Amino acid sequence: MASLGLRLYQKTDPNADFAVLLENKKSKNSLLFQAGTVATLSQPETDAIRGDHYARVLDAYGCLGVLQVCPRIMFPILDPPIEYSWISWEGENTQLYLVVVTKCVRVCIIQNTAIYRIQDIDILSLHSMRPNNYKAQEDESWIREIKKLLGNESFYFSTGSGAASGGKDPIDITLCAQRRAYTSQTDNRFFWNRMLHLHLKRFGVDCQQWLIKVMCGSIEFSTIYMNNHTPKIAIISRLSCERAGTRFMVRGVNDGGHVANFVETEQLIHIDSLDDVVLSYIQTRGTVPLFWEQPGLNVGSHKVKMSREPEVSVQAFQKHMRFHRERYGRLVVLNLLGTGVTGRSQGEAALSHLFQIQHLNCPWSKDSPHIVFDFHQECKGGNTDNLRKKLQPRIKNEIDTYGYFCSRNGKVQSLQQGTMRTNCLDCLDRTNRVQTYLGLDTLSRMLEDLGVSDNGVIVQRFTAKLEEMWKENGNRISQIYAGTGALQGSKLIDGARSAARTLQNNLLDSSKQEAIDIILHGNLLNNYLAALSRTLLPSSYLYAPISVMRHLCQRSPEYTASIPLKVAVGTYNVNGGKHFRSLAYKHLSLDDWLLDSKKNALQSSLVDTTPEDDYEDKRSPDVFAIGFEEIVDLNATNIVQNTQWSENAASWGKELKKVISSRDEKFAMVTWSQLVGVALFVFVNERHANHVRDVSVETVKTGMQGATGNKGAVGIRMVVRNTSMAFVCSHFAAGQKEVGERNNDYDSIARKLIFPLGMPLWAHDYVFWCGDFNYRINLTRDEVIDYVKRQEWDVLLKYDQLRLSYAEGKCFKGFIEGDINFAPTYKYDLFSDDYDTSDKLRIPAWTDRVLFWRRQYPKDKENPNWKPGTIVHYGRAELKQSDHRPVLAIIDIEGRTVNPDTLAKTYESVVASLGPSDCTVVVQLSEEEVRSLPEGVDANTVFDDATLEAVQEAMGAVGSVVLVRFVDNRIWFTFSDSQTALKALSCSPLRIGEHELEVRLKTEGWRSQLEEELALCGDTTARLTDETLNITDAEDSAFCIRNIEGALEELYNSQGVDEDGEECGEAVIEPQQAPSQQSRPPPSRPAPSRPPPPRPTPPSSAPGSPSLTRTQPQGPKVMVITKPVRPSQLSRTANTPAAPAPADIAHAADATQHQPDKPSRPAPPAIPPRTPSQDSPTHTSSAHEPSPVTSSLFGVPPTQPANLPSLQDEKPSVSPFGAPAPLPDNCPPSGSSVFNTAPEKQSASVTGAPPSLPSGLPPDQPPTSSGLITESPVCDSPSEPPSCPPPSGPPPGPPPVLQSNGPTTDSVPSVPSRSLPPVPGRPNTGPPPPVPTRNLPPVPARNLPPVPPRK
Repeated sequence: MASLGLRLYQKTDPNADFAVLLENKKSKNSLLFQAGTVATLSQPETDAIRGDHYARVLDAYGCLGVLQVCPRIMFPILDPPIEYSWISWEGENTQLYLVVVTKCVRVCIIQNTAIYRIQDIDILSLHSMRPNNYKAQEDESWIREIKKLLGNESFYFSTGSGAASGGKDPIDITLCAQRRAYTSQTDNRFFWNRMLHLHLKRFGVDCQQWLIKVMCGSIEFSTIYMNNHTPKIAIISRLSCERAGTRFMVRGVNDGGHVANFVETEQLIHIDSLDDVVLSYIQTRGTVPLFWEQPGLNVGSHKVKMSREPEVSVQAFQKHMRFHRERYGRLVVLNLLGTGVTGRSQGEAALSHLFQIQHLNCPWSKDSPHIVFDFHQECKGGNTDNLRKKLQPRIKNEIDTYGYFCSRNGKVQSLQQGTMRTNCLDCLDRTNRVQTYLGLDTLSRMLEDLGVSDNGVIVQRFTAKLEEMWKENGNRISQIYAGTGALQGSKLIDGARSAARTLQNNLLDSSKQEAIDIILHGNLLNNYLAALSRTLLPSSYLYAPISVMRHLCQRSPEYTASIPLKVAVGTYNVNGGKHFRSLAYKHLSLDDWLLDSKKNALQSSLVDTTPEDDYEDKRSPDVFAIGFEEIVDLNATNIVQNTQWSENAASWGKELKKVISSRDEKFAMVTWSQLVGVALFVFVNERHANHVRDVSVETVKTGMQGATGNKGAVGIRMVVRNTSMAFVCSHFAAGQKEVGERNNDYDSIARKLIFPLGMPLWAHDYVFWCGDFNYRINLTRDEVIDYVKRQEWDVLLKYDQLRLSYAEGKCFKGFIEGDINFAPTYKYDLFSDDYDTSDKLRIPAWTDRVLFWRRQYPKDKENPNWKPGTIVHYGRAELKQSDHRPVLAIIDIEGRTVNPDTLAKTYESVVASLGPSDCTVVVQLSEEEVRSLPEGVDANTVFDDATLEAVQEAMGAVGSVVLVRFVDNRIWFTFSDSQTALKALSCSPLRIGEHELEVRLKTEGWRSQLEEELALCGDTTARLTDETLNITDAEDSAFCIRNIEGALEELYNSQGVDEDGEECGEAVIEPQQAPSQQSRPPPSRPAPSRPPPPRPTPPSSAPGSPSLTRTQPQGPKVMVITKPVRPSQLSRTANTPAAPAPADIAHAADATQHQPDKPSRPAPPAIPPRTPSQDSPTHTSSAHEPSPVTSSLFGVPPTQPANLPSLQDEKPSVSPFGAPAPLPDNCPPSGSSVFNTAPEKQSASVTGAPPSLPSGLPPDQPPTSSGLITESPVCDSPSEPPSCPPPSGPPPGPPPVLQSNGPTTDSVPSVPSRSLPPVPGRPNTGPPPPVPTRNLPPVPARNLPPVPPRK
């Protein structure tokens, strides 16, 4: 155990300023903490001060530093802080706490360095005295959580090992052995208490002497016997603090490209007696670098939700892959996620697929193999031997090429040239096993290097010990991230740990996450100044002194430029979405609400009062925020389950994106969130997709006094360019007289809606608030209807409860609402223009509203041109499928963007004007005065009591002095701020009596010191190799976005099936192929060997969801096969040309004209069609006819051609509001010359032959519901009967529409006869009647290979 080298004292004099003394018992020096300053005292000064009312508090092993905490300020919500000054919210009320280690244990001594594991800490306030009867249980909750976090035996520090170190500095445990060979600079990713060093560094304290550097992770150590040597083996796992958090609180990637649970693991062998040899092997792990989460109560199977759509994830993904590629060399991605499209792995498969798509599109990872290895499928039943059989052959070349690090006697022998990046969903259990295998595989090469690979006993010792150490390493990493040890394959142990994880992750992790944020961010939490700084400044500037950030924000007009932004905010109470499939009012669509609301309002108005400028402004909105209420039924099940994800909401999001992107501008969904019935969707214009960051989501429940989510709000915040916005959609309490409850709902939401890093709602530049507020009109029903008929809106608004509460200052103070020139939106009879005619006869009211608020900074009060924004349009749409009418507001606001070059100049100017961070000046005799002193006269005699008093009086006249010290014939004055210290320089020379004194700064090079402070929290990761990379980021963001379109559809359409029926999860990522310039015949499709597994119901078929029928332009697809294709299929499709890309999609063709052709893939097994409308008609296509669009980002089913004959029993497809499905853009009109076959002769059969009834069918027997007789799939086993039952589960959707562009029908081989199953619906009275053998006519649409004869 380490020695107790530190001792703490606190000042007990209540009449003096409180101070804390930290004494080093060895050197007898000390640090004095007083009035927010830090001073280093010598031994005489320490002895003199310690006897002045100081009492001993505790002894410690080491000091982590000073924790700066900004307490959460709860502003009065009904009075938003518009008029508050900078001082009230800038964070200058920061409280300081000293953090010390009170208990630790030594783990090992390696390379002359002792490594300790922290077991307990203490936190001492630097502002108030600790009472004598102090009890740790009485600490504040956040202090107890930090103690619990730092004392969980996951934090380590290193010191010199005493005399054995030979005077050498201890190794830095944040650096791996290979990096230590080239640099001694700490890797800030693994430097967890770096924020705690800042305060002492600003006052010139030698942090290397006084403070320790703490790493979080795991260190496993052991020694074994190897002949006459004793090798030391260590497995060191370093957890990154760049995106640190708990399992369900922190997922995916952040805007800086850092991923959750990123761990660098080093397998180290050191033999000091054998040429001081050091062998090191590095691996990394980290979650999928996309924006995703797992919302709601997570028990058992966890649903994966993309918190940001793939289009908005491009920049973050590229940053992560670039960092990994530059810092770790060459890369292999081992993706262990599941590949099944059904069951528990369905969410993993979608996430894995998007990961692969982004990997292919990223320029920094195109030369890095992406290995998809479904661990659960391949190693089913704990059969990890398949890692050697199936995984190792696929990465053997990379393992041999990358190698490992080796040094002898301090000289580098070999370098590791690349790393394996492993991930699963949590990067815990599956990743542990794969990394263990890779470590043991590298061990065999290391033992060969040591020359002992032939000694079986020694090999067994190393292998057994490393297996045990890797297992314990996995347990510790899992303990940090998930709260329990790793799952090991034991049903009993794994079951207990899974249950413990569920409780920990869902109930206790929020407080643990808060403790992590306080350690890593300090006073950047709960701070309005930090919130504004994050919007305007680079991340490195956030760690500058508060005075620097304050002046930079005040001078923001110097380096920012205004940009116009248009924001559209809509709200709609859809009444559970029950009636959107109705055929009533089928001529209405979402366009009338979201795109044409303003135009329709102008057309319906009698007098057009629109300014002429509004006609010229035809810009599409830059941001769309659309809120829904009652998107699901507010029944007991949904309320109790606290629904945060539903198929209904997901389907609405897809439909909204298609609607708002159907015109000239394209939009990308940023994110969406749901709380039971309330849902909010935010979209940005495609040109802003790469400039959106800091997106976060929060919800607040207000139902049953905050216990349930039937009433409440959803909030989404983000930064567009350099403008912060918050969007809120809420549903307040219902009832005619419950005005007070509605005001309370507003107050609760405004107070409790706090985003990550303690950012309140009012810290944003703009707040847009929409929803069903349920404020009514204080009139009778007959009076309201009478005023509505006469359109006397001003009279009605006098009795509007929201306007009355607003006037009284009870809600929405400071918010702005547009002029209401439309009828009340509540409550209507369904599919009617009549207000409620039920027994309740509810009074019409404007319950659905949109308001916005802009923050006014002090600098804005001096700007006469400042305005909160302009409401361009505020109206409703006549959609009648609910008892509410939707409302839309279009608002022009003033955004801003930062010029980096101008910002750098402003920063230099601010730093020069503020002075040093230590705020200290030195008063001493001038050089002339010292030379003029008589011989034998000491300078100490000059500073007598009278002189000291005069100097103090002179300095006190300059500003507030907080500390005075007399050091080596000089007087040090520490002021309350740095600008006062600069002002004190004007007093030099200072004339006191007969002596002339000079005043100078204690730290004259404060600018370089400030750069060191900022570098303490910057990127200091050294390169692992010296490889030179000639790679640049993709500049065309639209190209990346278009490449991502169709990703989820490919997940379902690209499932290959093994011929022998073997289950295999390996994936093959096929390269893209450039679209052909000429029309070519489509590739042949081999016959499937068995039916595909059942596929989940597409979102468009969810009950109560809108019908997704709008066609979308299709970008180039990326083939990702999650199961291997049989060799016979590969041989038949290897030389088959790919089908051409749709020619009418201009933007997709332009973006992919330089991409390689996409190879053909085996078709999915034949699926019985559900309705005739889903089959392709038989026709002859023109040579240049484009293929129809069959996929989109959300798996939209293909639309039918215009000339497809409809059957009597077929129900027409309808839009969300009953409108017929629109025709695709590339579908020829009916009667076009491209169709050579007459409509009456067209067949609905997939093969092109007219449907025929089997023999023996009575004339009066009706056909099947689809009007077709489906063919039976081919069975896997030759022993099975030819007729196999249809696949179970929901049908996977219609097949794609195939155009005829192949050769003449003479060259098409005929299809052999097949047995047909019994007609569905017939009573099973006996064996089916024999089906006569018939030769099917040739298929004109494609070339089918001959079907091999069955055994």
